Amino acid sequence: MRNTEDGCISCLEVKKRMPSINRIRVNNVKYNFGTQQYDDFTMRMYGKNTLYDLANGGGKSILMLLLLQNLIPNCTLDEKQPVEKLFRAGGGNTVIHSLIEWKLDEADIRDGYRYMTTGFCARKAKDAADAGEIQKDTASIEYFNYCIFYREYNKNDIVNLPLSEGNERITFNGLKTYLKDLGHRDMSLEVRVFDKKGEYQRFISGYGLHESHWEIIRGINKTEGHVRTYFETNYRTTRKVVEDLLIEEIIEKAFATKTGRNGEEDTMAETLLDIKDKLNVLAQRKRDIANYDHQIELINVLEGKVNSCIGLYEDNDRICKGLADVYATGRACTQEGDTRMEELAKAKADAGQQMEQQNKRLANLRVTRDYLRLEDMSRKMDDTSRQIDDNERKLAELKSQIGYKESVNDYLIYRENRRQYDENRLIVDNIRNNIGSSGEKMALYSYNRHIRDEKRLSELMGARQETQTSYDHAIEEAEYCRKVMREAEIAQAVAENNISDATAKIDEISSRISELAASVNLLVVGDVKDMMDKAQEETDRILAEMTELEIAIADGRTRLYDDRYRLTTVQAEYDALERNYEDARLDAEAYRQSGSQLDSIMAVYSVDDPQDITGVINDRIKGTITETIKRQQEIDRLTKLAKCYEDGRPFPPSEGAETVINYISTRHGLMAMHGADYLSALPDDTKAEILQANPYLPYSVVTKGFDSLEDDINLGSIDTGSECVMVYDMDKLLDSAIVPAENMLIIGRDRKYFMSKDSVEDARKANADKIASLTEEISLINEKLATYQEDLAFVTRLVDARYTGAEDRERELNQALLDKKDELETLKTSIRATEVELKNNTEKYGDLQQRQQRATDRRQTFVMIEQLSDLARPEEQRLAEYRQRKSELADKLSGMQSDVLKWSTTVGETEAKLAGITRNIEDIQYKWTEYFEPYLPKNENVESAEILDISDEQLEQEFMAMLAISKEHAPDLEDKKKLMDALKKSMDRIQKTIEKRGFDIAQFDGEGELYPTSENNLREMDDELARLTLIAASLMQQQKADQKAYSKLEGSIEYAIENINRTYGNDSYVREDISVADADTAIANGDVVLADMNRIFKEAEKAYSDYYKQYGFMVDLYKDVKRIVDTNDIDVSGGNVLDEDMDTLRQLFETSLMKYDRSMKALDRAKNEIMRFKGQTADTLVEMGVFEMANTIRQDVQVPDTYSQAKELLANLLQIIEFIKLEKERVEKGIEDMVAIKENFENQCVQRCMDVKTELEKLPKLSRITVGDDVIKMVDLTIPYVKDEFVKQRMSDYIDDIVKGADVYEDERKRIKYIRECLGLKKLFGVMVTDMNSIKLNLYKRERIKEQSRYLRYEEAVGSTGQSQGIYIQFLVAVINYIAGMYSLAPEESVQSKTIFIDNPFGAAKDIYIWEPIFAMLAANHVQLIVPARGATPAITGRFDVNYILGQQMVGGKQQTVVVDYTSKTDQEELEYQELSYEQATFDFI
Repeated sequence: MRNTEDGCISCLEVKKRMPSINRIRVNNVKYNFGTQQYDDFTMRMYGKNTLYDLANGGGKSILMLLLLQNLIPNCTLDEKQPVEKLFRAGGGNTVIHSLIEWKLDEADIRDGYRYMTTGFCARKAKDAADAGEIQKDTASIEYFNYCIFYREYNKNDIVNLPLSEGNERITFNGLKTYLKDLGHRDMSLEVRVFDKKGEYQRFISGYGLHESHWEIIRGINKTEGHVRTYFETNYRTTRKVVEDLLIEEIIEKAFATKTGRNGEEDTMAETLLDIKDKLNVLAQRKRDIANYDHQIELINVLEGKVNSCIGLYEDNDRICKGLADVYATGRACTQEGDTRMEELAKAKADAGQQMEQQNKRLANLRVTRDYLRLEDMSRKMDDTSRQIDDNERKLAELKSQIGYKESVNDYLIYRENRRQYDENRLIVDNIRNNIGSSGEKMALYSYNRHIRDEKRLSELMGARQETQTSYDHAIEEAEYCRKVMREAEIAQAVAENNISDATAKIDEISSRISELAASVNLLVVGDVKDMMDKAQEETDRILAEMTELEIAIADGRTRLYDDRYRLTTVQAEYDALERNYEDARLDAEAYRQSGSQLDSIMAVYSVDDPQDITGVINDRIKGTITETIKRQQEIDRLTKLAKCYEDGRPFPPSEGAETVINYISTRHGLMAMHGADYLSALPDDTKAEILQANPYLPYSVVTKGFDSLEDDINLGSIDTGSECVMVYDMDKLLDSAIVPAENMLIIGRDRKYFMSKDSVEDARKANADKIASLTEEISLINEKLATYQEDLAFVTRLVDARYTGAEDRERELNQALLDKKDELETLKTSIRATEVELKNNTEKYGDLQQRQQRATDRRQTFVMIEQLSDLARPEEQRLAEYRQRKSELADKLSGMQSDVLKWSTTVGETEAKLAGITRNIEDIQYKWTEYFEPYLPKNENVESAEILDISDEQLEQEFMAMLAISKEHAPDLEDKKKLMDALKKSMDRIQKTIEKRGFDIAQFDGEGELYPTSENNLREMDDELARLTLIAASLMQQQKADQKAYSKLEGSIEYAIENINRTYGNDSYVREDISVADADTAIANGDVVLADMNRIFKEAEKAYSDYYKQYGFMVDLYKDVKRIVDTNDIDVSGGNVLDEDMDTLRQLFETSLMKYDRSMKALDRAKNEIMRFKGQTADTLVEMGVFEMANTIRQDVQVPDTYSQAKELLANLLQIIEFIKLEKERVEKGIEDMVAIKENFENQCVQRCMDVKTELEKLPKLSRITVGDDVIKMVDLTIPYVKDEFVKQRMSDYIDDIVKGADVYEDERKRIKYIRECLGLKKLFGVMVTDMNSIKLNLYKRERIKEQSRYLRYEEAVGSTGQSQGIYIQFLVAVINYIAGMYSLAPEESVQSKTIFIDNPFGAAKDIYIWEPIFAMLAANHVQLIVPARGATPAITGRFDVNYILGQQMVGGKQQTVVVDYTSKTDQEELEYQELSYEQATFDFI
């Protein structure tokens, strides 16, 4: 093989496994009543697809028929065209020839032979020719086939083989002789001639030409061109495909070819017919055995029911023993339970009482804490009321001050407006009244003003000095107050920090105390000393109990050690007694049973004296061994003879002949063989001829190179013993007879013996039967020998002295064993009791240790609480001091805030007063200078001037009015009026505002000098007012909330006290002497403590409840157990107290009661069942005709009431079973040979089925063909097989059915025919299939769109005619692949080339598109397609490598088939092609 460029292996170079047709030749064949002929006709295919076009009636079918004779000799295409028809009267045929030259596959090329020509030569049979033809249409024929192998074309190849010489045709015998001589004469050729069809077909099968393949081709070509028609007509269903095609046509023929055995069904049918009578007897004996089996089965069922009853009695004894333990345990538990219940009840009551006291105290603490809180709230409420009153007073004072100062400011504006108003009013009046200004009057007014100003200025200067002093003092006081206030705030922050530190330390200590108190359920820390004392008392009490338990535990361990040591000693003594007792019991049992068995053995050996039995058995053993040796020697002899039969020899070579053969081979190097071996390789007719001339040849030696032996002077010295050995020349045997010396007598069998293969086969079978018979005899002898040896061993053992006193020893040891057992039980009981006591004490001691540790830890916790409490006291004292300091500082700060405000107000007031005085001075000075001073008189009369009695304001107004009039331009009256109206409105508004504040203008008019308050002072006073207002609101809200909380807490206290009195009794509430903080801690811890106490109480309650349930349940169960024990008189003296927990004990009590109840009910049911089945068994035995057995069952089988009765009944039933088994064994020994014969036959049938199964399983894999680029599994086969374990039984039943069916036929031939049909492979195969109609066969259907290709059921794989043709051709190629694969020894992946003939397949599907995929598939699968057709289209013919156009030409008065045209696409060098331009001539008929 070579690799292509892409690394793939070329498909064309893969080894093939089937030859292809190179050339064909048909010679001297006349047909159609001698009017048409194939004279010497050849065609060249050269392994390629070939189409030859020949008109209908031109001899297509005859040519196909003749070619098929090379593959299926003497076959027909249909009933109308047998080969014999060519030789009918008037046909003109004498000898006809058909040849095919095959180009061998590489795997089949041997010694360089590349070509194989197969030939068929036929003539009319001699007897028919001599007797004359009676039937005109056909004539019987005789024929032979031959094969010629050559390396290259030669003078004896298919074309040049001389089938004629001159004008003469070669004769039938002439060709046969020529071929035989050719094989000897031309060493470049190998020639084989076959007179028997089977031998020929087996031979060519070795070259890939298989009968099954060509039978299918023959069947397809019975009708023109329809592969589809062939399959649908002959194999319409899946079942037909499997049974008729795959099994019957392919597999069965393949088996015959590969094994060389034809007619295996005939052999098996004859075998089955021969053993039929034995099988009928066997069936009857099996029915007898089945009857015995049924009896055994019935007794076995009854025995099983008795056995079950025995088991129930044994179970009942065990249950009663367990019940005794339960009884003893229940009694002990009842006594122990009372004490335990009291302990649990007390624990529950104590836990409940502690929890109740704790609840009561916790409730008292809550009320006490609430009382303390209520009192604290009352104090806070009083303080709040005081703060509210003080704040309201300050708020009222501040509001009054603000109102007054704002009114003063408004009044000063009012007064200025009023002055201006009066002044303008005077001007207006003066103008209206036409009152002018008077200089004198103005001087008078100026004078008076001057006097008044001096006085006023003097007063204002003094007032200003006084006010300045007050202002400086107020500033000093305000600053001092602010300084003091800052110092107080710092002190307050320090106090708060100290409070925080002290609080954190106290909280840390309190938290730790709370944790510790919760861990020991301490509610009030003040109780710690009392709790410490109680914990110490608990520790002392526990230590005292532990000391007592230590003493008890030490004592228990000592007792337990002593008892266990004693138990070990007694157990060893018991075990020794038990072994001795078992030995004695077995010896005694054997001795008791030996009497009846010894009588049986003596009866078998016909011995009266027991002393003689050993010698008799030894004699039998020696005789048996001698018989075995003789038969084995005979088997060895017959085995050697069987080897000869297998090699085809009628007898083994003599020693003398072997000596001569060895001498010739080693001394001369010549080929030498036994005469019988030489004969076995010859055809029958040649064998007969040679034996006719040389009757002693089978006993002689045959050799080549005989001439070289004549000069060997040592031949006479060969030691051949007493026999005479003749040596023949192989090269001259076929030419003339060689007769030994006349004075030599040679004794041998008649020559006919050597002519028939059947005689050798019969001898082989007879020899095999002898070997089988001898082997069976040896097997039976060996069985007897084993029986003799068993009997000898039994008898020899029986005389042993140890058996004589076995029964006495058994009784003595049994009593000693019982006494020792009682001692053991006593010790075990004592040990168990001590272990329980020790376990309980140890557990108690462990509990006490834990309690002691808990009490110690508890006391230590109390110590830690006390230490922490001592640490907390100084911190609490410091905290109180810090809080007192903070409170004092807060009060001081509150007072200082008022002082700061007071002095700030004073500063503002004096500052305003000082500013006002200064403004007054400046105003007086300005007005004097600006207005009055010019009019002051300067004369001496001034002093005598009038002093006016008017106010300063009036004076000024009148002066200013006069001044205004005295101006050059009088003022506009309207403007003055408008100004007066505006001033009037302003004055009215101010007056209303002042009055609204609660003041009156007159009030201010009489107050003397007033000064305004600055806006800054007013803002400060407003801020203080807002602050006081917020404080007032906050205090009022706080007072309201405190009042509500107070009322609520007060009601809660009343309700809590009522609840305490109602729950715990009147006057139960007692106020605790405790602080709020301690009460809070106690209450906080109380929830944890109470939860823990509640847990303890629930645990105690649950423990009490659970134990009460268990204890109460145990009491009830104990009563039930006691009632059962008393009622049924059960022995409980050996009952032991069980060391288990309460749950396990309760379960054991319940289980024991239920088991006992079930056991008694089961015993009742078992007894009733025995009674019922006893009657049924007896009735069934009567129906079976076993009356004596039925009577025995009715009378002797009684329902057992005790364990011993049940044991006795069981022994009787076992004896009955043994009796039946002996009868059954007697019958079985009589049919062993028949069973072996049938099993052997069944195994053959099963094996044949398994072989078929194996071959069918290859179908899917071997049916793979190439479609496109893919290798497709064309066939998928699914067969519903019977399970392997059922196949043999089904086959046995099937054979029984065949035997029954055969008995219906009286005619021996019909009987044989029936059996043969039933033993056919397809019928046998049906035995191992559940349903042949359920077999599923799927074919692959290729569609143009690859993805739509799929598998279809065989029955459905039909489309249009053309498409189904393609499917069936694919199936055909797959089947041929399968056939080739069955025969091939090559790897499965090797390419399987094929050759098929199809007569005109284009009739139903001429379109090339249908055939394109078919041609591609054929090419991919290496199929050589040879098609005779008529009128194929160029598209079709163009797909063939070789095309012939044949016609007929009149030659010698006959239509002779000739080649009209020929085209080929094959390699010219390979073909050595020469253009065919000749006419084929015919020769005269001989």
